[in-house]
Amino acid sequence: MQSVSSNILAKAGDVVTPSARQGYVDAFRGLLIAHMALDHASLMFNAGRAGEELAAGAAPASGDLLQFLTRFTGVPVAPAFFFMAGFMVALTSASREQRGLPHAEVTRRLILRGLVLIAVDALVMGLPRAAMGFYSFVVLSSIGAAIILLALVRDAPGKVLLGAAIAMLALHPLLDVSALPLPLRAVLYEPVRSGAFRSLYPVVPWAGIAVVGFVVGRGALQRREPARFWLGLAGACLALFLAIRLNGGYGNAYAYTKVDSLAFWTFAKYPPDLPFLAWSFVAIFAGLAVLWWVTRSGVPLWLRPFVIFGRVPFFFYVVHFYVLGIAAAAVHTKWGLAPTYLIWLLLLVLMLWPCAWYYRKKRDRPNWVTRYF
Repeated sequence: MQSVSSNILAKAGDVVTPSARQGYVDAFRGLLIAHMALDHASLMFNAGRAGEELAAGAAPASGDLLQFLTRFTGVPVAPAFFFMAGFMVALTSASREQRGLPHAEVTRRLILRGLVLIAVDALVMGLPRAAMGFYSFVVLSSIGAAIILLALVRDAPGKVLLGAAIAMLALHPLLDVSALPLPLRAVLYEPVRSGAFRSLYPVVPWAGIAVVGFVVGRGALQRREPARFWLGLAGACLALFLAIRLNGGYGNAYAYTKVDSLAFWTFAKYPPDLPFLAWSFVAIFAGLAVLWWVTRSGVPLWLRPFVIFGRVPFFFYVVHFYVLGIAAAAVHTKWGLAPTYLIWLLLLVLMLWPCAWYYRKKRDRPNWVTRYF
């Protein structure tokens, strides 16, 4: 496995020569993608995986410590994808306008990209769901909606955007959308797990995370060394997390009996409770800060595979889901953690060459498809 990976990295050497800014961004996105792949491999092959963290239900059983850590370390992944979607809207918008692209054209491209994400989620990722008789508004659709929202509001002052995003994240448990039709509730606010129209990532509050990412990304363009600021934000979010979780009242979906129990670290994801969000921001800001420092003088060898993944996250997401899904349908069985981790590592090795190939294609022979996919 090591020789195969080395050969792929050698051939893809021209892929992993990002600028200082791109280095930490692509490395961070690549690490997120790798952990997302672990969670999806666990979903399909891990017999001991705990149930979903639904706020409307009881807390899922923690299982043993390794099972718990496999799931817990993935807590920041979904929020970080939304955060980085907003972060990248800020970076790419500024870059395109600096190259002379009209403001209206940048907006048009952002809206089109959001629509492409929604369409791919429905028509490509949604094929298995359609075969089972339902449509589900899930992560790509919600990120697409968030990008469209950012395209329309990105000229607003940062303080206004940040205030609106924080209000959305902090106050969403108070919303009452029971009077709305079910499909609209599913898209806007309420996860729906049964019926013909379902959702896991409604726009509220997930789009609020993307707005925070946009504001932070815009601020990063104005800071020579943003890592210290991000570490400060991580510390503030940690204090906020402890204040909310130790209080045990508003914003907490699950109760706990002792601080030193696994229950204390079990949060609701659908929809995300406030401890889930606060802890996710701790990891996001700390991760960005560490990777900014690590990649200042270039991307270390051990990070280069993740940079490859981080350059084409949309491509990886679509392809890996079908690879895992076809494999799971073929074997039609589940095992423990050790085989699950092995499957995950094999998947990462398998995805290295296609991701490097697709990035080179995007760079050397760009077209409409590679621009938006």
